[in-house]
Amino acid sequence: MKAYKPKEVTIAGHKFAIVYKKMKDYGELDSDGKKIYVSNKIKDEVLLDTIIHEGFHAMLALSGLGYILEDVQDELEEALVRAYESIMGPFLKEQYKEFYKNTIK
Repeated sequence: MKAYKPKEVTIAGHKFAIVYKKMKDYGELDSDGKKIYVSNKIKDEVLLDTIIHEGFHAMLALSGLGYILEDVQDELEEALVRAYESIMGPFLKEQYKEFYKNTIK
């Protein structure tokens, strides 16, 4: 099986390059540069989760909501993204798994 390591993702019609590099955190979004930086030390499901996490940040930036959240309170955006990834992320993964298990033969 081929390892998951995308070079780019498309979010709301905008292409974001995935740049793998040595970094302290797992990932970071550069919304103006349309880049998602990802630690070159992570892989598999941690990599998937990181790209989804940064993709949610990208969605907030593209929609303009990121600017509102940033003005309300520091770290509010990060708190919302982490809540989404902790609650909806596992739910969505499970639903997609069941869907493909039951519909793709």
